[in-house]
Amino acid sequence: MFKYITEAEWYLIGASLLFVLFFFFFIYFLYRIKEKQNNFIINEKELKSHFSETLLQTQLEIKEETLNHIGQELHDNLGQIASLIKIHLNTLQLSDPKKASEKIEDTKELVRQLIFDIKSLSLSLGTNKIQQICLAKAIRIEVQRLKKLEQFTISYSGVEDIIGLDAGKATILYRMFQESCNNIIKHSQAKHIHVLLTVSNNLLTLVINDDGIGFEPDLLEGNGSGVDNLKNRAQLIKSNLTISSKPNKGTTISIILPLNHVSPTSENQTGLS
Repeated sequence: MFKYITEAEWYLIGASLLFVLFFFFFIYFLYRIKEKQNNFIINEKELKSHFSETLLQTQLEIKEETLNHIGQELHDNLGQIASLIKIHLNTLQLSDPKKASEKIEDTKELVRQLIFDIKSLSLSLGTNKIQQICLAKAIRIEVQRLKKLEQFTISYSGVEDIIGLDAGKATILYRMFQESCNNIIKHSQAKHIHVLLTVSNNLLTLVINDDGIGFEPDLLEGNGSGVDNLKNRAQLIKSNLTISSKPNKGTTISIILPLNHVSPTSENQTGLS
């Protein structure tokens, strides 16, 4: 004999099925959350690892640039000043007090210049100079170095110092600045370069502008050029990179980095010319 299922029993069966479905849905929901958390942790670890690798590569590149710069300074600048000091001392004629006094004063000035250049050069030693002297000062020192090439005029304006900038991001930003300037020097035939560094509304903005021959940015993408390298590094530190250029119209490279609790100490209104 078949037993008829009462209405109450139907309600009980339906409720049981709903409970089972809800239970499985809840378990699936927890599983998906856990999966996303695990993926987020994995992606975060990969990003940190990639950042560390890029930071190490950047530090090595800065070190190589620094060693090249030191070698050039020792040969072209400090060596020449030391030679002039030696010549002045060897040709010093004590029998003529007036001329001897003038030559001694000239020698003193050369010695002061030599000491100043050695101190300036010492700031370039080591790959952690950005952490030691801050991004803004490191850029100003690099501008002064490039000015000595006398192939173009270069100027700086903007903040004197930045407080609280992450050291890793500062190092990568500095290398992006160096790489941009090197590309300008090698390819742009520019007569003037201007560098602007500002901080406003928790945004750090670095702009490198030149009046060179320009280029078509789209034509350089994807071929291993410096443009791709700049874009990869900009993406790594979560900054916005804009390259505006046209043939015979010069080039403007703009890097905007969102900041937290970072502020400038002061601004250079007249610029470093």
